[in-house]
Amino acid sequence: MTIKDFHKAAIITPEHEVSYAEMMQHIDEYAEKLQKFNNNSVANQQAVADKYAQRIIIFSENREEWIYAFFGIWKQGFIAVPVDATSTVSDLAYIINDCRPSAIWVSENTAEVAKEAIAQVGHTMELMTLGETKNVGSTPAGGTDEMVFEGSKDEPCLIIYTSGTTGSPKGVMLSYDNLEANISGVADEVPIFSKERRTLVLLPVHHILPLMGCIIAPITRGGGVAICPTLSGPDIMNMLCKGEIAIMIGVPRLWQTLYYGIKKKIDASFITRALFNLCATVNNRSLSRFIFQSVHKKMGGHLDYCVSGGAALDTEIGNGLKTLGLEVLEGYGMTETAPIISFTRPGDYIPGCSGKPLPSVEVKIVDGELCARGRNLMLGYYNRPEETADVIDNDGFLHTGDLASLDEEGRVTITGRKKEIIVLSNGKNVQPNEIEFQLEKYDTYVKEAAVTEKDDALWAIIVPQRVDATEDFLKENVIQPYNKTVENYKKIMNIFIFNGDLPRTKLEKLQRFKLKDILENKGANVAPKKVVAPEFPDNPELQAIAQYIFEEKHIAINENSHIETDLAFDSLDKVGLQSFIEERFGITIDADEMAGFKNMAAIAEKCKQKKGEQHEEKNVGSVNWHDIMLSESSNLVLPTTSPTHYLYAKFFKKYLQFNNRLTIIGKENIPAHGPVILAPNHQSFIDGPLAISGLSKEQINEFYFYATEEHVQGSLRRNFAARHNIILMERKNLKNSILKMAEVLKQGKSLVIFPEGKRTHDGAMNNFRKTFAILSKELNVPILPVCIKGAFKAMPRGRLIPTPHHISIEYLPIIKPNAANSYEELAALVQSEINAKL
Repeated sequence: MTIKDFHKAAIITPEHEVSYAEMMQHIDEYAEKLQKFNNNSVANQQAVADKYAQRIIIFSENREEWIYAFFGIWKQGFIAVPVDATSTVSDLAYIINDCRPSAIWVSENTAEVAKEAIAQVGHTMELMTLGETKNVGSTPAGGTDEMVFEGSKDEPCLIIYTSGTTGSPKGVMLSYDNLEANISGVADEVPIFSKERRTLVLLPVHHILPLMGCIIAPITRGGGVAICPTLSGPDIMNMLCKGEIAIMIGVPRLWQTLYYGIKKKIDASFITRALFNLCATVNNRSLSRFIFQSVHKKMGGHLDYCVSGGAALDTEIGNGLKTLGLEVLEGYGMTETAPIISFTRPGDYIPGCSGKPLPSVEVKIVDGELCARGRNLMLGYYNRPEETADVIDNDGFLHTGDLASLDEEGRVTITGRKKEIIVLSNGKNVQPNEIEFQLEKYDTYVKEAAVTEKDDALWAIIVPQRVDATEDFLKENVIQPYNKTVENYKKIMNIFIFNGDLPRTKLEKLQRFKLKDILENKGANVAPKKVVAPEFPDNPELQAIAQYIFEEKHIAINENSHIETDLAFDSLDKVGLQSFIEERFGITIDADEMAGFKNMAAIAEKCKQKKGEQHEEKNVGSVNWHDIMLSESSNLVLPTTSPTHYLYAKFFKKYLQFNNRLTIIGKENIPAHGPVILAPNHQSFIDGPLAISGLSKEQINEFYFYATEEHVQGSLRRNFAARHNIILMERKNLKNSILKMAEVLKQGKSLVIFPEGKRTHDGAMNNFRKTFAILSKELNVPILPVCIKGAFKAMPRGRLIPTPHHISIEYLPIIKPNAANSYEELAALVQSEINAKL
């Protein structure tokens, strides 16, 4: 790799310009400072105790001296280790301890942290300050016209520590050839970087994307760079103009901020809004650039390419920038691929698509996951051969961990992060970043949003625009409007206000592994409040509803409480409230309809007597489940038993015996006759056939299953359910679902209910819900606890086919309902019996 002197500006800062000749003189000076580490002194031998060349850390903010130090390291044939300038002492100490460098370049701003980190590790190394070489800041005479880096193309020249979105970072070792494969692809095969195009240095260059795109590629291809001092709008606009920038590389949040800032000004006028819509329809770049020439002029007038990387760019932002006449190039890659795997070719931008693979890269899809191999693939993780083997298979393919698809032209579209997908108990997969983008559209109220899962429900952690924003306010103005636009499984069920910055990497990737800690610390230092029954003397309907909820759930509601996002009512809670309202006010409100009400005051208003209509309010207390179970059910349509029902059960049993060495224990505890509620713990998607694997043919045909609608979507699956003893939990008529289960038991048949209501996330049992206990107690039906072990490891969430891990199922002694026990106590007793066997 060579750098040539084109007698032009190599580096532009707000204060001055540095020519290529001057830059290479400075690089020589920084390389000379490292010459001492090439000797064979005893002290130096200790610093290079492994097979690789010496490692030199650069611990500094973006500045011109950073570039001199970086290329100076390469000129000596050493390995550069860039580190985030905002790292804490412990962060830096971790990297020092991991890579054992010979020296560290620091700035005035990072020197103290470096000294503390070195002292903490106790590693002998030299600390050097950027800017202290003899000619830095002056104008050196002469300078060479070419610089050749030492070291062969296959040797490591760079260690980049991964951003740590899922835990402790690892050092990714990259060679000169890895980097050249990337540069050749975007400069030679596809001429994006050239000596005519200058690039803006905006993102912190310790990451591989800005290091390659904003330093190495533009410097080595002769285009040069301009360093932006901050990420503020005025500084960016100033450097775009001063540097006559042609290539700007940013992360999606940067483009989102830029686009929304421009779009707000466009939307303020009917004329500009109409022109924007016209450009979106015509989809002609020349027309867009002509109409929005003032926008381009403010951005310097030379911007050819807006490059987005680091994460997926939302299609709305990509389309919007394109409508403004900006050429958007979206790339996809990883630190492990230096970094490009695929990128958009100029003129071939498809929103949401990451373009075609780098010319030297081969890609394929394995079980939905994108895999890649080529010249750009890393040498491995530094000192971590086992972890390297975990991601690179025997055929040399890197398993990216990202889900993707390929179109007929070979373009890559990333559909989600394998490890970030939230898998709910109903089997639905949720991409949290999609919901986060929708929530952040409410930017009048929301500064940042993160979506995670807790207790099988979606939570939104919201950083509000105003610190005095309340949960009620955000639920009313953000969550409820959003929930009305999405399917049930994508609804946000609760929020947590976080007045701080969400944990992100320097490339704005959300560190999702830290989100649970935010939720778990919620209210940790707040003393519990005494809950008292609410009073609404001027609203008798709301008072009655509030009293009912207080007695049933010991929750004190207010007028603005929402049935889901505040009270977290599950299906059974809604059925109870539905029955209470029918009994008390003579009005029917579907359980599914309840979530559509703005708050409890709106539900109370619905319960008021309509004009000209009379009804007599009844004084009822807690919901009477006994009466509900025994109510008229002749109009209910129960599923039937197909002759193939037993055959399916037998097939699954044989398969699990072969594949998972299925062991069945306690068959003597299964009642020979009469109704029974079979209550297993819930570990996997195959727990249904597992639960009945110990039953005889006659018993299997007498057992019914209870399942949610989400598990049985589509006409074929619904027909299958209707013919194979599966009772669906109908969200629009939850009460009917419970009546169907009651009817099955009253007919002397049996029922399989999973009391957890959802599959486990980590192998441990979730709390049991009380539906099965209500049925047992009110209809005097015994419960057969069932302990399933090994199914979680054989088929955890997200897996389609079970692995050959051993599974056992044990039928425990019958538990009969006792009149003295509450529903909760009966449910807890069954749970404890199963838990004792796990």
